[in-house]
Amino acid sequence: MDERYYVLWGEQSKSFKMTEKLKNSILGRLGIQEKENIWDGFISPKVVSSGLNIPSIDKCISRSNISFDTGERFYHSIGKGCADFARMLDGKDIRIVDAVIYPNEDELNCLMKNADKDTGIIPYGGGTTVTEGLSPHNAKKYFISVDLKKIDSININAQDMVVNSGAGVKGPDLERELNKAGFTLGHFPESFLHSTVGGWIATNAAGQESNRYGKMRDIVVSIKMISPKGQITDKIVPNQSSYFRPMDIAVGSEGAFGIITEATLKIRNMPRKLFYQSFIFRNFEDGVKALKELFDGSDYPMVARLSDPTETELSFKGIEENMKTKLFMNYLKMRGSLQGGSLLIVVNENGKIKHLPDSISSGRSPAKIWREGRYDRPYMYNSLLKMGILADTIETSAPWSRIIPIYNEVRKSFYSEINSLGINGMIMCHISHEYSIGSALYFTYLFYAKDNREEKLNSMRNAILSSIIDNGGAISHHHGIGRSFKPFLSKYEGFNYELIKSIKRTLDPDDIMNPGLIDL
Repeated sequence: MDERYYVLWGEQSKSFKMTEKLKNSILGRLGIQEKENIWDGFISPKVVSSGLNIPSIDKCISRSNISFDTGERFYHSIGKGCADFARMLDGKDIRIVDAVIYPNEDELNCLMKNADKDTGIIPYGGGTTVTEGLSPHNAKKYFISVDLKKIDSININAQDMVVNSGAGVKGPDLERELNKAGFTLGHFPESFLHSTVGGWIATNAAGQESNRYGKMRDIVVSIKMISPKGQITDKIVPNQSSYFRPMDIAVGSEGAFGIITEATLKIRNMPRKLFYQSFIFRNFEDGVKALKELFDGSDYPMVARLSDPTETELSFKGIEENMKTKLFMNYLKMRGSLQGGSLLIVVNENGKIKHLPDSISSGRSPAKIWREGRYDRPYMYNSLLKMGILADTIETSAPWSRIIPIYNEVRKSFYSEINSLGINGMIMCHISHEYSIGSALYFTYLFYAKDNREEKLNSMRNAILSSIIDNGGAISHHHGIGRSFKPFLSKYEGFNYELIKSIKRTLDPDDIMNPGLIDL
């Protein structure tokens, strides 16, 4: 009997309790009559035994740090993105790496010096990529996944307010050590429980509290990165004026130039107290206008998350009903803010916001509920996937003047595309990660199809990305490019893409590192 592997998000034992009201709303919008699961989240991949003699790992890596196990190779070859799951539901073959290694830094240095042009090396952190960043997609003879879990040192320098961390350190482990000393990194992406420092840097990730602490590019002080042509390292200084720094190359590089092994990161004192608030606007446009005015000043709230009417409606339907929530919903209905309204949640350490124009206060509860379950949303996707419903996310950023045009055009292009495909779907959006000049928009769309799911996903994704780029938005704000968005990278970057390729040729002329991400 073939081995079966659980491939959904997180821990198999953990599930998301979806209210009947929320479940029925999603199924109704997608035109699904059956409520039964069609998939248990396990697959039996068609895997060819490696059986390869890979010279570079035989020479550099101790046998105890090498695995040819089918399960380990498989798990190191898939991410947690919609394309991964669409491929699995369609029953397609999945190319997997030929070996997984768990090197120390000396072994990694040796590997990078000895890997030849027949070898593809893919760095692995927590496996949470949603842009196909781990999948072998190239004609290399060998593919090696480099799992950095053994590069896991943590050294706190309280005097300089920095921490030096190995790239393989996971979010909870780093935050736990910092909290013991009274500090925080302040980086809390939705993948926090599973993702790693190296992965955060490689994608220039943004945590949910980036308004206060910044993206990874703002947090990183220095990096060490090993490329096929040698090691590059920053000086640990607050700033400098001397062309660019290695960290400028490493942050957001997605393993295409080399492997980040360690980083020095800014740390902050833990907040003493958090204040929770929420507001309802009659429509999304009023909420965007209020956010722009809020971020015109200098005292930004730690979290400000504005949901559009669809996401707001589903959020409320996901709350378990009791007397208190019924009274709350009746209050919103009475004020005329329930139908078509947009919810803004605010978490702040500097006291409460006194007033936001064109809004009504909806109390502390929505913000507290969000914070308590802020890492749980992927588990809801697990429940949907078991019913055959696919969920994908695309995020961008844009100036305030382009927020509503992009929002409207993306929705228009999405519904036009699903109509042409003859399938049912829905799309929702929230605004978060605000700046004085604009904000990020985070789109989530769901669809249901019985076949050719990957092709249909690509059609929808292409339509959305085209709308974003054509209307002045970023190709990505914090998920990175991977293989999912690569077809749009050259168009988006223009001549900048030639500069990116020149760095690749300098550090990795044989395209060994995550091959195929950048066209040489």
